[in-house]
Amino acid sequence: MSNSDDQAIQRVKLERRRCWWTALALAVVGAVAMVGGAGFALVSGVEGDEATAAGVATGIGFALTLIGAIWAWSARPGQSIIVAASGEGARRDKLERARTQQLVMLPVVLLLFMAQAHRAMERILGGDHNLGAYVQVLLPVLYGWLIPLIVMGWDAHTRKNRRFLEDELTQLMRARSMILAFVVLMTGLTVALGLGLWRPQYGIMALPYVLALGGASAGLRFAWLDREAGRDG
Repeated sequence: MSNSDDQAIQRVKLERRRCWWTALALAVVGAVAMVGGAGFALVSGVEGDEATAAGVATGIGFALTLIGAIWAWSARPGQSIIVAASGEGARRDKLERARTQQLVMLPVVLLLFMAQAHRAMERILGGDHNLGAYVQVLLPVLYGWLIPLIVMGWDAHTRKNRRFLEDELTQLMRARSMILAFVVLMTGLTVALGLGLWRPQYGIMALPYVLALGGASAGLRFAWLDREAGRDG
């Protein structure tokens, strides 16, 4: 084994170790937030804004714990290192794999936040206009926007590594993914309009679901196309 191969392997080990500790820290912070939020709500029996804040902390903590655990597992120590895959030539594959994993995890997190948002929307429509409830409703909407931004390559990480993550295949997968998202959005908005004409509150409650489903469909479609492209070689 050449000296360059040894250096490449050491770089991979160092990066994996750094990612593993970062992921563990993220999971620990998420677990603390989740347990703290849930424990505070159960022990104190709070209501109103305090209960909403505790619910938001619990939801965010659960999401961070899930992401950290998945990230730590993928970067766990002791995995074999292939010399051919440890140089610069493998950076594209690594970045593409990380992007695909991100586009699979984010819809899961979005779904968790959507469950909280539904209860918050019921409180708002019932006249409980507190800031925490609005934050709960906005969280899945923000994630619904974040996923298409990643698919389109407009996020900071993708722009930084554009020379590795931009090619004709990516542009094709991006177009197909956004077409599906557009169809989902048009269909969802049509349904929301019908619900709004029948029961205005139902139409309003449907809108965050439409935005979340539109964003999630783009991310999951892109991840699936990338997986199929990798299977075909």
